[in-house]
Amino acid sequence: MKQIVASIQEAVSCALDAGDWITLIGVAIAASALWWQIRGLRRQLLIQTFADYTKRYQEIILNFPENINEPNFDMSSQKDVDKTMRYMRAYFDLCWEEFYLHENKLIDEKVWSTWKDGMHFAFSKEAFRQAWVKIKKDTHYATQFVKLVEDAQCRTNGSTGSPIKTAPGEP
Repeated sequence: MKQIVASIQEAVSCALDAGDWITLIGVAIAASALWWQIRGLRRQLLIQTFADYTKRYQEIILNFPENINEPNFDMSSQKDVDKTMRYMRAYFDLCWEEFYLHENKLIDEKVWSTWKDGMHFAFSKEAFRQAWVKIKKDTHYATQFVKLVEDAQCRTNGSTGSPIKTAPGEP
C-alpha cells in the first residue's frame, strides 16, 4: 500500500511539474502575442501621426505663393502678404510641434530626421528668413527650437555666418 501511495504522489508531483510547464509556455505565448500587438499598434500610430502631419504640411505649402522658393523673394511685394504670413506662421507652428514631439521622444528618429531635413531646407530660403524676422518678434518658441531655425539659416547665409536680421522694407 505504501508503494501505491508513493507512486501516486510521484505521479501527482510530475503532473504538477508538467502543469507548471504548460502554464509557463502559455504565459510565454500570451506575452509574445501581446508584444506583437503593441508593436503593431505603435507602428499604426506612427503611420497615422506621419500622415496627419503630412496632410497639414501639404495644406500649408499649397497656400504659399508660387514664387515662395525664389532666392530673390520679397515678402513686401506679395499680393496677399497677410495670407502668406498666416501660412508661414502655421508652418513654423507645425515645425515647433514636430520639434516638441521629437524632444519628448514621441516620434521615431527616422521620422524626425526626415522632418528636420525638410525644416532646414525650408528655413534656409529667403521667404522663410523674412517671415522668421516677423514671427519671432511676436511668437515665443522654446530656445532650442529658435536655435534650430537660426542654425539652419546661418549655415546657408553665405559668408556672414548669421541669419538675415531684417526683411526687405524693414529697419
